[in-house]
Amino acid sequence: MLADQGELDGIMMQMQKEKKTAEHYLLCYEQEMKEYAQALAESIADGFREGNAGGGRGNLPGHPVEAQAIANMRFNERYEPYLWLKAVEMVMGRLSKQKLLFLRLRQEAYRKHTCCRGKEAWAAYVQQRYNEEWHGKRTRAAVLSERTAFAWWSGIVQFVVEVYYRLLAKKKIF
Repeated sequence: MLADQGELDGIMMQMQKEKKTAEHYLLCYEQEMKEYAQALAESIADGFREGNAGGGRGNLPGHPVEAQAIANMRFNERYEPYLWLKAVEMVMGRLSKQKLLFLRLRQEAYRKHTCCRGKEAWAAYVQQRYNEEWHGKRTRAAVLSERTAFAWWSGIVQFVVEVYYRLLAKKKIF
């Protein structure tokens, strides 16, 4: 036998962890992007405080744009959430209008902490808001079933995880 049960259990636990991480970055994308921008700005400011931001020596011209681009790349390599944020951004760019609306409403439900008897009730909130938003834009009402909402959410999360792993593999190649 090539694999044992312990190895499979470890892989399954890692996959569950990655899904939870993807959910976090999908739900908190705006906040995480603000933190990323702030950390990047602080990194840039630190580079200028150290002096010689352009990289020139003596009377030779520096290359400030090139130096800044390299500094940004190095920062992105060190900043752990960068690949997750990039994966979420790439996935959001590929979603249909309906799923983008769904994702926006799912983020809204998360921010409002919509709960009912201890169980997260985001699906009902998203269903109601989705129908309101879609009916406001179209003449026909759209009905988003709970089953569809959970399927869409699961699909989006899985797509983010897959893109993240592709980006991670690409990073390791280079």
